[in-house]
Amino acid sequence: MDFEDILKKENITFEDLREFQRIYDERFVDAKFTGFDMIRHTTFHLSKLLGKLSNYCEKMEHKKDCSALIEQMKKEVSPDLKVYGFWIDKLFGVEEPVENYFARVIDNMERVYPNKISVEEIEHYKGLLNKRLNKNQNKKLSKKLSKKIKKLRKVTFFSFV
Repeated sequence: MDFEDILKKENITFEDLREFQRIYDERFVDAKFTGFDMIRHTTFHLSKLLGKLSNYCEKMEHKKDCSALIEQMKKEVSPDLKVYGFWIDKLFGVEEPVENYFARVIDNMERVYPNKISVEEIEHYKGLLNKRLNKNQNKKLSKKLSKKIKKLRKVTFFSFV
């Protein structure tokens, strides 16, 4: 898959975004920044984004026009946060970002809003998330097994030829 393939898709998924970012990074970023250098560089960019958010908050507190800043949030800050999120996923080996997101939000519900959600509802959501995680683990194991079987078939085939 390449940039064009992804951009032409009717419905873009989270995995498509990750793949688009992976292709971008491979082509433009990876040779420049890896490991700690990438984390440090990402931290600088996140700091710049926080500055933009702070600028917006200050203008709002002083009742100033923020329409240009709102556009900046939409066109720069929000997309950049996604880019840096993908970088952090890659740097720290996050394999299930969607499930981690759900787990974090469910944890916040339980921790921050215990008076607005029942223990039963939280446990229900945790159960659904665990099913999802188990399903993903089974898919990964199945893919690994399929790859090993293909390798074995090649080895076996060439052993007898």
